[in-house]
Amino acid sequence: MDWTTIMLTASLLLNAFLLNIIAEQAKDVRALRRKQIQNDPLLQDDALVATLKEKIDTDGIIPAIKYLRETYNMTLVEAKQLVDWVNEKE
Repeated sequence: MDWTTIMLTASLLLNAFLLNIIAEQAKDVRALRRKQIQNDPLLQDDALVATLKEKIDTDGIIPAIKYLRETYNMTLVEAKQLVDWVNEKE
């Protein structure tokens, strides 16, 4: 084996190792986000949950997401997850 082949093989192994680390960290981040959503104080606010249920029933899911984004300064992902959670809870 020449030097180029050895370096290429080492590089591929290192890349595979690093991609595995990144995938594991992404999985951990997703788990932490799910846990954060479950422990979010907004979810324990019965008035907000009731308002969201009413908005979902009367206006639909998209206006409910827009309401959360405008009122509570949430990101699109956070608002959608909260609306989905309330919608599934019904």
